[in-house]
Amino acid sequence: MQPATHKKIVFGALGCGGLLAVLTVASWLSVRKWGFEAPSSQLPVAPLQAAAALDSLSAYDLTALTAPLVADSLMTVAPPVADMVARWSGEGHVILSFGDTFPSDSWQRRIWHTAGAAVVIESLPAGASTPPADSQPVGHAILAAVRSALDDDDWDTARHAAALAIRRARELQSRPDLLAVIAGIRLERDAALMISGDSLLAGSEAFRVRAAATLVALDRRLHALRRVRALIGAAGAAPRGVSTLAEWARDSALPLAVRDEMIRAIGFGWLLDPPEMSFGLDSTRVTALQGLAGADLPPELRQTVKAVSLGSPGVAQRFNLSISYRTKRLESLDL
Repeated sequence: MQPATHKKIVFGALGCGGLLAVLTVASWLSVRKWGFEAPSSQLPVAPLQAAAALDSLSAYDLTALTAPLVADSLMTVAPPVADMVARWSGEGHVILSFGDTFPSDSWQRRIWHTAGAAVVIESLPAGASTPPADSQPVGHAILAAVRSALDDDDWDTARHAAALAIRRARELQSRPDLLAVIAGIRLERDAALMISGDSLLAGSEAFRVRAAATLVALDRRLHALRRVRALIGAAGAAPRGVSTLAEWARDSALPLAVRDEMIRAIGFGWLLDPPEMSFGLDSTRVTALQGLAGADLPPELRQTVKAVSLGSPGVAQRFNLSISYRTKRLESLDL
């Protein structure tokens, strides 16, 4: 083959490849510009799941699931703790899971005990302010301090630590964030487990029995709210579910944390919907967000609407958001 002929073949192939790339980009830009919809799936699983999730959600009493339990159910484990605080001694540690159920000779239990020993439970001096937030242990670290005090036969400190952990749990449950509410219920549930297993910690056998009954109620509530959060996410993952979620999110009779989760599912649910990930937000979702932006909502929910209204994110931003949102769906806070 002559050199000139070889060059013609090479340059011709490069030209065809370049033309194909240009046509591909042009087609993609046309789709973006004119808003062509993705072809329908042969098996529209997401819409069916959204409809089923909405049906399941309507069967829950969401107000009852987020209402506090009887005020004195566990709080009377110790005298009032208004002037008591928990703080790290020295450098802080992080407790990622409840370690009281691990075998006593396991490394997990040793970590649990070591962290508990690093937590100081004390009364604030007269006129002193609460320690800075970065010096305050997370809820499960305070429960680790309960175990450490029990191992040292320091019953008063153990009871005060348990009361402080329950106070932290109740504070979490009052937040307008369903993930924080779930974390608070889990923390209170773990405190109930420790109290129900030790009459000396409970202070009396009658209170230990009451803590055991509270533990059962908290277990049920924790399971139900985790299920509710999953159902809200499933309902918001398809355009078909967002109109109903938006209607519920405006309902002032529903708990603030549940309404907040619904708004987040509307605003970020498209990240779980392949057509919207590829071609942009469905008009139904956009309309729902616009309606919420103009609705008379509490300040916390208006802030959430603002946070989830992202406009028209590019491909890279959509990918990054998808990863972060999927990770967030799996989160389990320990505060």
